[in-house]
Amino acid sequence: MMKTTLYQRMAALAAVALIGAFTAYGQPVTGRGPDVLIAGSDGRTPCYWLNGVRQALPVTGTTGSANDIAVSGSDVYIAGTNGDRPGYWLNGRWQVLPVTGTKGSAQAITVSGSDVYVAGTNGDTFGYWLNGRWQALPVTGTSGGASGIAVSGSDVYITGSNVTVTKLGEYGTSTTHTPGYWLNGKLQALPGTSGSADGIAVSGSDVYIAGADKGTPWYWLNGVQHVFPVRGTSSTVSGIAVSGSDVYIAGSFGGMPCYWLNEAPQDLSANSYGSATAIAVSGSDVYVVGSHYDGAPPCYWLNGVQHDLPVTNGSGSANAIVLR
Repeated sequence: MMKTTLYQRMAALAAVALIGAFTAYGQPVTGRGPDVLIAGSDGRTPCYWLNGVRQALPVTGTTGSANDIAVSGSDVYIAGTNGDRPGYWLNGRWQVLPVTGTKGSAQAITVSGSDVYVAGTNGDTFGYWLNGRWQALPVTGTSGGASGIAVSGSDVYITGSNVTVTKLGEYGTSTTHTPGYWLNGKLQALPGTSGSADGIAVSGSDVYIAGADKGTPWYWLNGVQHVFPVRGTSSTVSGIAVSGSDVYIAGSFGGMPCYWLNEAPQDLSANSYGSATAIAVSGSDVYVVGSHYDGAPPCYWLNGVQHDLPVTNGSGSANAIVLR
């Protein structure tokens, strides 16, 4: 039998420790789970975490945002802003998107084949960029907003709100934000009088959209509104995922981070305030990202177990998640 030197034994122990740290951040304890990629910020600096290891994203100014993330093969796409300019990072390299004015935002991103779709705003208009070319979306009122995007085959779905000026009153103009989505550029109004449609998931011919109406969280399945249990007036929803017949919705339940599984709330933190911002599912594993109280590091929960994400400035945000 070959003898091992002290150096070899120490190196082996270090490798085991490194693997342990890696699995503690990103993988199930078996080490056989998917890669976990989370977009967010470290303080005011955009970044993402790959299996719990922070990856800085370059900015030309002092601030930026990483709002959404998508993967295609080995390529990582992150939508956000760099200063006031919208764009996305492709494998860490900034790709600016054209705007007609001086500002804009990139809120959501998805990739289908070689096509890159980014939803956001361009000056005072909203819509999406397809491979860098701006596609404005129609509104029935004065303006609108785009918050989520999904592509299924040749169909492009974009969620948001259609903003209509209602009247000029004593204290100024009042507006109505009606939830809706656009299918291939055509507005599809959703039941509701004041709210927004945020997260979207498409499964076959079924379209699931998470949002709110009059401050109450809902989800819509093929345009039919579904209410689920909330706690008080501070419950919110922000992300949705579908796995088979199961519907998972991330948000907050009475100010505490949670997700709903088939409309049943699952608390993620019993003692602190925060919110869950996005959710992903792989087999029986449920990944949720968000925060557990103001000023705390961003985190994610794997099957309800909390994992803080490393930051250099003490606080930050976790905005989106994708599994690879």
